[in-house]
Order: sequence, then structure tokens, then C-alpha cells
Amino acid sequence: MRPTYLFLALLVISSFCAAEAGPLYAPDKPVALVFKPIGTVEFLKEGKSWAKAAPSTALMSGDQVRTGENSFVVIKFIENSILRLQEKSEITISGELTANKEFSKNVHLSRGEIDFDVKKREGEKFEFSTPTSVASIRGTEGLLINGSDSTDVLILGAGLVVFTNSISNQSVSVGAGQTAHSYANGKIEVKQTTVEELKKLQNASSTGGGGGGTANSGSSSSGQFSVGFAVSAPVVTQGQDATITVELVQTSVPVDTLKGIVSYYALAYKNSTMASFKEVPATLSGSSVKFTIPGSDVTSPSVQVYVIFRTKTGISLTYPTDIASPIVVPVQSTNSNELKIEFSDPNGKRKTMVIDY
Repeated sequence: MRPTYLFLALLVISSFCAAEAGPLYAPDKPVALVFKPIGTVEFLKEGKSWAKAAPSTALMSGDQVRTGENSFVVIKFIENSILRLQEKSEITISGELTANKEFSKNVHLSRGEIDFDVKKREGEKFEFSTPTSVASIRGTEGLLINGSDSTDVLILGAGLVVFTNSISNQSVSVGAGQTAHSYANGKIEVKQTTVEELKKLQNASSTGGGGGGTANSGSSSSGQFSVGFAVSAPVVTQGQDATITVELVQTSVPVDTLKGIVSYYALAYKNSTMASFKEVPATLSGSSVKFTIPGSDVTSPSVQVYVIFRTKTGISLTYPTDIASPIVVPVQSTNSNELKIEFSDPNGKRKTMVIDY
């Protein structure tokens, strides 16, 4: 079975603004808020049924959140930490004030992937967990892979994490440039990050929405030759032209040969209101080609795209191969709203959190 992934990646997203500094927690107030749901995003409260999550949905301790296929959601915690739950993922959020006044938060990943940027402060504790391991965050970025065989892999890009195997209760400190392995038999070890592991971390940081743009790569084969495609886009904004870059990589024949045999090269796209895909053709003049989707067709929450490649001899390729599962490019809405939330700190002092979304 394919492993699931918990991505720890730095996100460039507007942060919470609090009126005053200090521990942010009250038992009857939200632990976090849904900030940017795209696609099928649902939340579950104890004793209730799964319901659609809208922007500014309050998440209390014990609430669950899940995403469907081609969906994701940005979640903001009250102390500035941000996480992004990617497609086909599910988490449970917990938060409590301990006896020594420490604000303790845990995000338990039961399946799927998470990117996050933790803004840990004094008097606060933030952990991510899987059935096998616990990552105690010190303010960092990295990649945690929750394997289907109960083997977890933590790749750290910056900061420090105390990584604990829940079976043996053994812990290791993982620093920048290191990778830790936590096994189902209780063993845990730390090694230097390999080049391939570093690539996984970098891909996690650049994939999907939430301010980081889009990156996707893979290959298609005709039986006679194969072509690797790398599809990328910067942050896409509603109503503005979207530039999608498609680069030919790791092809089985030289790019100059492909240029001589291609008869049609295009990017197919559609938004959520379009019944069918439109196509933007281009000339294959080099390994990298930029396709432009007109701003009139760029609408929130996303645009779906795939690449079309046909030869003069009748060979037809697409990427992704299954066009029923196209690449999803998140689109930022231009609508701006302000949400104000009143809460009390552990000393009973009233504060206000303001969120623009």
C-alpha cells in the first residue's frame, strides 16, 4: 500500500493579528479556524454529523476535519500557527490548558498529508501524531511520512523536533538536514538527509495552494517513447491571467526530436462553472513552454488542467495519463472579509483576534 504523508512546510500566508501578546486559550473558544476550504472539506463535532466547512468555521478541541479528492483546506490556530490539510486527509485537533498553564495542542493525522508552519511560543506545546509516532515541534519546517506499514519517516528542513516512537517510548532529537526513521518494532534512528529525501521535502513545500503555488510532475508513455512533464504555476488569483509552465523532463528521446514530430501541443483547462475543457495550444519551441489561461476563466476555488501531446504519426499522450484526475491549480479569491473573535487568556483578560480572509 502507498504511504500517506504529513508535510511540514513553510507557508507564506497572512497571519493572525492579536490585540496583545500572551497565551491564547479559553475552554469555550475556538482552538483554530477554517481559513480557506477548497473542494470537499468537512468537519465533525462530537455527537454531530459531518458538515461542510466554510471560511471562518470555528474548530474546538476534539473536532475533526477531512478533505475529499482534489480538495484542501488552510487552518489557522489562534497563536499564529498555520496548517494545510491536503486531499483525502483526516485530522483531529485537540487543545487544552495544562495544570502548569501550558497551552498544549495536538493534531492527530489518521490519514493523508499536512503542511504546517508552527509559531511556537513560551508556555505552549505543539505536537503532531500518528498511530506510531509523535513529533514535538519547536518551531520548524520538514516532512513527516506516515507509512501504511507503520513506519514513519521525518525529514527536517529547519528547526528542531523531538521525535518519539510510541511503541518503545524512545525519543531522538532531529535537527535541520537530518532524517529520522520510527519503526513498528519500536526502533528509532537518525541519519543525514539524502538527496532524494531533500527532493521530497522541497516538493512538499511547493505543491498545492495556500500561497506556495503549484508543482506537479510525472510521465506518460506511448510504448514507443516516454515523455516526462513538470507542470508548475505561481500563486493564481481570481480574474487575473494564469501562467502555467510545462517543462519536458527525462524524455526517452531528445527534445529536438520531439519538436520535429509533434503536431499538437496544448494545455486543457476548465474552472468549476465550465461544462467542458478549453484548450490553449502552443508551439514546442524548447523544453519549457508557458501557457496562459485568460483571467476571465480564472475563478475561485480552482482551475483544473492537463497537458495534450500529439505526434504527426498519430501518437497521443496526456499528462496526467488519466484526464479524469487532472492537476488542480488553487485560485485565490479576491473577496476580502474581516472576522473578529473575542476570547479570554488564562488570566481572564479579554482580547480580540482579527482575521482577514
